[in-house]
Amino acid sequence: MTNPSARRYDLDWLRIAAFALLILYHAGMAFVPWGWHIKLARLDWLEPVMLFTNAWRLLLLFLISGIASAAMLGKGSGGFLASRSKRLLLPLLLGVVLIVPPQPWVEVQVNGVWSGSFLTFWQSEYFDFSSRLGLILPTWNHLWFVVYLWAYTVLLALLPAAVRSRLARGASHLLAGNRLLWLPILAIAAIRISLADRFPESHDLVSDWCMHWVYGGSFFIGVAMGTAGPLWAGIARLWRAGLVLGVIGWAVVAWINGQPGDPDGALLALSRAARAVQAWGMIVGLLGVAQRWLAFDHPWRQPLAEAVFPAYLIHQTIIVLAAWWLLPLGLPLAMQAGLLLSTTIIGTAAFCLITARIGWLRPWAGYGALKPAAGPARLRA
Repeated sequence: MTNPSARRYDLDWLRIAAFALLILYHAGMAFVPWGWHIKLARLDWLEPVMLFTNAWRLLLLFLISGIASAAMLGKGSGGFLASRSKRLLLPLLLGVVLIVPPQPWVEVQVNGVWSGSFLTFWQSEYFDFSSRLGLILPTWNHLWFVVYLWAYTVLLALLPAAVRSRLARGASHLLAGNRLLWLPILAIAAIRISLADRFPESHDLVSDWCMHWVYGGSFFIGVAMGTAGPLWAGIARLWRAGLVLGVIGWAVVAWINGQPGDPDGALLALSRAARAVQAWGMIVGLLGVAQRWLAFDHPWRQPLAEAVFPAYLIHQTIIVLAAWWLLPLGLPLAMQAGLLLSTTIIGTAAFCLITARIGWLRPWAGYGALKPAAGPARLRA
C-alpha cells in the first residue's frame, strides 16, 4: 500500500479534473432549463450529459477534501484548524464581498426587479441583508462549498485524536469487502428518499440537513480512507464494478428525467435510488482509475493543483458576466457557447496568473504562501 506520507498524485489529478468539469458544468447551466442566474438558450441534448456528472462531482470533491484533511492531521494536529480556516475563510470573505456580487447584479436585472450600474447595486442593495429583490443578499452563491467544507473541517478538528482513530478503524471494518461498494449506496439512497422532501437542497448551512448527511458523510469517509488506509485495497478491487453501476445509475436517472412532468411517488424514489447508485459507483470507479493510471507527477501538476481554488473562486462570476454580455447580441447558438467557454477559460486563467504573482493577494485568492526560491546549494544538490 502507498506510503501514508507520500504525495497522492492521483488524487491531485482527480481533483484538477473534477474542478475543470465543474467549470464546464456551470457554463452549461446557461443552456439547460434548470434554475440558474441567467439563460442564453436551451439545448435539450445537454441535460443528460450534465446529469452524468451531477450526482457525483461534489461528493467526490468533499471526499478528496476529507482525504487531504486526514493527511494534514497525520502530520500533526497543532494549528490544523487555524491553518485551514485561514486558507478557506479569507477567500470566502473576498468572494462574498467582491467576487460574487456581480452574479446577483445580473440576476436581478434579468428578472426585471432592478436596474442600474453594478457600483450602485453594490453600494445600495447588496448589503441590505434582506430578500427584498427576490434574492437573499448578501450571498455566497457557488462558494457554499467553501462554507460547508469549513464547517466539516471544524467538526473534524474538534474530535480528539483517539476518537478519530476509532472512527477510521470502525469505518474500515464497516466498509470492508464488497460493503465498500453497496453500503454507501444504500445509505445515500435512504438519506435522499427519507429527507430530500423535508429538507430540499438549499446551500443554506443551517437548514440543508439532507445534503449535510450526504456531503458531510462523503467528507468523513474520505477522512477514514486517508491516503493509504485499508479501504484503498477495496477501491483497487471494485473500481470496475463501480464504473458499471455508475453508468447504469446515470442511464436510469436520465431516462426518468426525460419523462414528461416531474417524477413523483415510486418513480421519484427510483430516481433518488438510481442517483445514489450513480454517485457512489462513479466515485469508486474514478478513484480506482486514478489510482491505477494517474499516480505520476508532471511539471503541470503542482501549478494546476495550486490554481484549483482560485479558479473555483472566480469562474462562475466570469460565466455570468460573459452570458450577460452575450445575451443582447443575438449570436448563433454555437458562437454563444464558444464565446462563453473561451471567455471563461481566458478570464479564469488570467485571474489565477495575476493573483499568483501578488504576494499579499495570494491568501485572499485561495493560494498558499509563496515558497522561498531554491538557493544555489539546493539547486546543485
